[in-house]
Amino acid sequence: MNLHAMICFEWAAARRGRVVLFFAVGFALASVGVALAGLAAGGVIAVQGFARTSVSLLQLVLWTVPLLALLLGAIQGAECYELEFLAALPVRRSGLIVSRWAAWSLALGAALVAGFGAAGIVIGIFAGAADALQYLALVGIALLLLSAGLAIGLWIGVASRTRARSIGMAVVVWFILAVGADLAAIVVLAVVPAGGATWNLAALLLANPVDSARALGLGVFSADVLAGPTGASLRHLLGGWGVLPLAGSLACWTAAPLLIAGKLLRTRDL
Repeated sequence: MNLHAMICFEWAAARRGRVVLFFAVGFALASVGVALAGLAAGGVIAVQGFARTSVSLLQLVLWTVPLLALLLGAIQGAECYELEFLAALPVRRSGLIVSRWAAWSLALGAALVAGFGAAGIVIGIFAGAADALQYLALVGIALLLLSAGLAIGLWIGVASRTRARSIGMAVVVWFILAVGADLAAIVVLAVVPAGGATWNLAALLLANPVDSARALGLGVFSADVLAGPTGASLRHLLGGWGVLPLAGSLACWTAAPLLIAGKLLRTRDL
């Protein structure tokens, strides 16, 4: 049984679930609502374009996508211990992890694109196609964050073994990534002298996939002033080249957890 067959098997399971449908509908409704609110905020909706609402949509992505990806990834990772019939086949256990990540990335990615597409249609109708390419870049950033969140969630699920424990750990990790890292940045600013805090804050940004996605998204629309102290530090150090380490950190947050989860699963009894 090769990796392609395993991905097809997992893809069939992901399509049959209701989670993807609920996420697609919910995210589409929320995105359209944010788009309409953002367009109306300018008073004259005919000249707003994609830029105004995209920042708000980015905030929606940063809160919902990591949480859902971590929770689903954690559950799928914990359920790997229930797949004795697959593990008995001549396949590598790391393939179980990769196939689950790939299938759910495709399923949730399609739902995410549908939500962005619905909002994009509304924005295009009422405000024209200005900044449409940057909007597509925002969709790509959201997909990178989704990929990293699923990989981290799978790592959590394999390490925790049980669903209840993995869900609890996923919520804790989400809180740390979404809120705790910013609190840590505030502490660094308060303790370290201003001149010496730049590298520390930049490292803290690269160590957090949510902050990396935020800085990337805000940089696309030249809204660096909203990127917080960590984003400002990376901008100060690397300028426009900061996009490369940010994208690289998201790729690493996908590859490294998948590699670790695969090694953990190979060394444990099902």
